[in-house]
Amino acid sequence: MRLAVSKAGFYQADFYCSDSRSAKKILNERQVSIVAIDFYLVGRDTGCDFLRWGLTKNLLPSFVVITERDRNKRIQLANTLCSGGYRSADNTTFIKH
Repeated sequence: MRLAVSKAGFYQADFYCSDSRSAKKILNERQVSIVAIDFYLVGRDTGCDFLRWGLTKNLLPSFVVITERDRNKRIQLANTLCSGGYRSADNTTFIKH
């Protein structure tokens, strides 16, 4: 199952969440295979906050895709994932190893 966490719903996924609260609920309740993430979300949390939470709780799947268009925000998301043990060849698709 794919989960998109974004204000813009352009990534094909089974579930779309525009805020981190509902995305956290899905990660807690369901088996997710891919998370697609943007930096800007509805509410006070950012995509980085959501990723840090997922890393702390060990709930993020092995595959995470960054869909953010802003280069500086993409770098922030990528650094958060890299600090959690994820690696990428293209700085878009991250795999935990």
